[in-house]
Amino acid sequence: MKHRRLLNAGILLVVIIIAAVFAVNDTSRSTSFYGDALGYYMYLPATFIYHNLETIDELPKDKGIDDGVLWYAKHVRDQPTPTGKALDQYTYGVALMESPFFFAAHAYAKTTGAAASGYSKTYDYLVKFSSFFYALLGLILVYKILKRYFTNTLALSGVAIIFLGTNLFWFSIYQAGMSHVPLFFLYSLLLYLVIKVHDHPKTFLFVSIGLVCGIITLIRPTDILCALIPLLYNVYNKATISKKVLFLRQNILNICTFTIAAILPIAPQLIYWKAITGSYFYYSYGSQGFNWLHPKIIEGLFYFSNGWFPYSPVMIFSVLGLLLYGSFKKWALSIWVILPLYIYIIYSWYCYNYINGLGSRPMIHLYPLLALPLTAFIQFISKQRLFIKTSLAIICLFFIALNISYSMQESKGILVSPVSNIKYNMQMAFRMHLRYNDLVVKDIWAWQPDANSVTKLSTLACKNYSDSIPGGNNPFHTADSIHEVLSIPYNKETFKNAKWFKCSGRFMYRQAPGYYRHLLVLSSGNKLWRGCTIENKIGDWKTSGEDIRLDHFETNKWGYMYYYVKIPKTLHDGDTVKLSILNPDKLDLYMDDVCLELYR
Repeated sequence: MKHRRLLNAGILLVVIIIAAVFAVNDTSRSTSFYGDALGYYMYLPATFIYHNLETIDELPKDKGIDDGVLWYAKHVRDQPTPTGKALDQYTYGVALMESPFFFAAHAYAKTTGAAASGYSKTYDYLVKFSSFFYALLGLILVYKILKRYFTNTLALSGVAIIFLGTNLFWFSIYQAGMSHVPLFFLYSLLLYLVIKVHDHPKTFLFVSIGLVCGIITLIRPTDILCALIPLLYNVYNKATISKKVLFLRQNILNICTFTIAAILPIAPQLIYWKAITGSYFYYSYGSQGFNWLHPKIIEGLFYFSNGWFPYSPVMIFSVLGLLLYGSFKKWALSIWVILPLYIYIIYSWYCYNYINGLGSRPMIHLYPLLALPLTAFIQFISKQRLFIKTSLAIICLFFIALNISYSMQESKGILVSPVSNIKYNMQMAFRMHLRYNDLVVKDIWAWQPDANSVTKLSTLACKNYSDSIPGGNNPFHTADSIHEVLSIPYNKETFKNAKWFKCSGRFMYRQAPGYYRHLLVLSSGNKLWRGCTIENKIGDWKTSGEDIRLDHFETNKWGYMYYYVKIPKTLHDGDTVKLSILNPDKLDLYMDDVCLELYR
């Protein structure tokens, strides 16, 4: 018993230390006032400070509100409504969950004389704390649920792995203000209440479950699937089906109260839509929608551009644990029905990789359910031979370390998971500083040769825009969306000993880059296309590499960039190889000495 207590205390201590170290060292750049998180939150200052829900895009410029917040608010109106009023495209559900923390921040600001603008650091800190608070409450509830089926140590292990080994860690500590942590808590609470209501079917429990399901659906309407959880709980054979039918019949009135309670939190949203758009039911996401016939399930689960398993690899154990349903048979049908439906729905969304976050963030909502098969798998492994237990423990620790490493990299700006790839992640494994070749691998999804291992054969073409003044003081300037620099016909005799193209040039730009960066693109019809970002390659890599982020840029400074591309065997005589500048945002770019060379 003493040994078990020490083990449990050790697990808790490790979790606390890791979370604390990450929070202190890696969250200095984080803010909850941007993107989706800002859209969720805006309801609170609009309702309780500025009283401008119908003109939510209008914020005072004399309150010290950050320019990024003002810019976001101004662009709320970009999506027109039938009435011409500004509409917050998000529902108010996350704001509802954040409201106690908002009121605490506002009270503090008022009593201390701090800026009570709704967007100062005080409010930001309390929103951040709300995410950690809901994550902690959710984990406590999951622990209580797991204890009903497993030992204390196994339950604590399952909770620790869910937290440290998945992207829940990231959204709990760094990227606060998103919907996923409150939903993780609400799902945890739902599971806990479902157990309680089946033990003691009291009216207030039905009301509580209705409110929880209503808020979940309000926050994310596709999560209306949560209503299946109480319906499918404790159904696993003919006898339990009959028992469930009897339970429903005996609680008809309570089910009515459940329904009314579920509607209550949704009603204010319908009233808001009516006031702003003229309709009680309004699709606020415009052209963004679902492609039900072509879901991106494989990509959403397995691709390194924000897939679920690459960024929460420990959940592989949870999927394997589904086979061990005997340990959690009361929940088995809920998981087996909801999981595939949920995966189909979320990966039918047009943006299946869910940009703005680390890993496939909607899957976080199901972690309370998936903690059951995960812990069942841990239990199964704990009963195996020492070699198997040790091997799986090492793999599990590796997965946890990988997740924490990804979180650190994302916080430092050297990983942007929605646009990453397997080769870049492998090259950057457990590293916290970028090298030049890392940027290239991230852009073109291909390894780069060691510069000392390749030999130059010839220069196919080189565009020098300089005048007679040495140093290239009259470079070429373009703002075209596509500018073809070089075009060379492929000739087998010329290329026969070559293995690599080297694309290079000197570049400079005077303004901050747009959303889409300039690319130096090597292409040949449908046989070859490799585009490499220009802006973040400009810099002194010998001295400043440790400070470089993927979004690095330096204006008004000439820089040399290059990358190698393996010559494809599919090229034939008559094919044309082109070197072009891709400039989607049509921003000014200055260039000189753009060359295409052959290496072996």
